[in-house]
Amino acid sequence: MTIQIKILLCASTFIFLFISNPIEALEDDALMKIVQANEYYHEKDYQSALKVFENVVAHGHNNGYLYYNLGNTHMRLGNTGYAILNYLKAKSLLPRNENLDANLRYAISQTVDQLNPPPKGLISGLLFWQKSISLDEHLRLLIIFNIVFWSVSIGLLYYRKPPWNMLKNISMGILLLIFASTGTQYYLQTNQKTAVVLKKKVDIKSDRGIHDITLFQLHEGAIISVDAEYGEWVNISLDKDKTGWILKESIGH
Repeated sequence: MTIQIKILLCASTFIFLFISNPIEALEDDALMKIVQANEYYHEKDYQSALKVFENVVAHGHNNGYLYYNLGNTHMRLGNTGYAILNYLKAKSLLPRNENLDANLRYAISQTVDQLNPPPKGLISGLLFWQKSISLDEHLRLLIIFNIVFWSVSIGLLYYRKPPWNMLKNISMGILLLIFASTGTQYYLQTNQKTAVVLKKKVDIKSDRGIHDITLFQLHEGAIISVDAEYGEWVNISLDKDKTGWILKESIGH
């Protein structure tokens, strides 16, 4: 086996270890609370389970499986809006979880408006793999291929042969591609906000005022894009031709 193949195999092994089903570390106290909440859930005491799950989230734990369980609990309680909101948070951390995808689709099907998450744009469409990799996984891949690139570059100083030069070009191309994908993912998560209507029915106004014209109505669980925030009002859109203003207290994101 050539040394080039060994390097690629090592890189592949690292990639597999880093991106396959990452589970974030939680404190012992948080884990005990989650176990307790799961027991409440299986005993169908959903209100108690909800309180425990929300307590863990309130203490700053950002875990995909935690949001997933919280979404399931809200769904059992009939809180479709909060269920979808937590499913979306979970999906940003667990983009390849099939059970999560199925539950999100079911929750959306139970809403009046049945609005799916808005598309991410042309660049995200070109980087088609992006929706299957979380931002944390992007950052891990960026670190891994940065190490691979510089390792190959150092190797090229000692082994000035065409295969090493080819490896350097390949690793540089992959590194640049991952860099672009990571930057796009970061931009989308920080600048393109998605929100969910939490109230049973809300009026979308033409301007920032309760006495302004009602353009259309949305219902609990509707997924919308947040374009701007001004005080207690938020400018939202469903597409280019359907925009308006909504009270911030009516949505969650």
